[in-house]
Amino acid sequence: MFKKLRPDIKCETIYEIDQDSLQKSGIRGLFFDIDNTMEPYSTPLPGERLSGWLSELCARGFAVGILSNAKQKRIESFVAGFPAELKDKIYYVFRAGKPLKKGFFKLCADAGLKPGQAAMVGDQLFTDIFGGNRSGLTTILVKPIDPSIEPPFVRFKRFFERPFL
Repeated sequence: MFKKLRPDIKCETIYEIDQDSLQKSGIRGLFFDIDNTMEPYSTPLPGERLSGWLSELCARGFAVGILSNAKQKRIESFVAGFPAELKDKIYYVFRAGKPLKKGFFKLCADAGLKPGQAAMVGDQLFTDIFGGNRSGLTTILVKPIDPSIEPPFVRFKRFFERPFL
């Protein structure tokens, strides 16, 4: 089980992900958690930097997805905040049940990818990384953008992540 908690790649932020290396290794899709991975926790809409960067990913041929345990309204509102030409290119699964495999497999199917062709990018070991590893995706752990604004249950989980980091 402990092996499943180890990310394949670690980065400070999503913007440091080596897209060339991923493409060379056969990765065709990048799936992201939202809160504290793409934007600070509970940020209602994506920022310009994020939108521009995801547009670049799409232009390079990557499928882009959002995999979140958040409710439908949260995810759909966030995705609606992307520019029109981008929001139609973003796949998403809400109430994904991470670390269960179902959401990962659904997002792969929606994007037309096999799990080995996708990477899960997230800031939490027990949901993003564990679930991605269990589902056969490449996993990329990023540091949380702003841990000081996380809700108590997330801060509680962080305490148990420390020994594995």
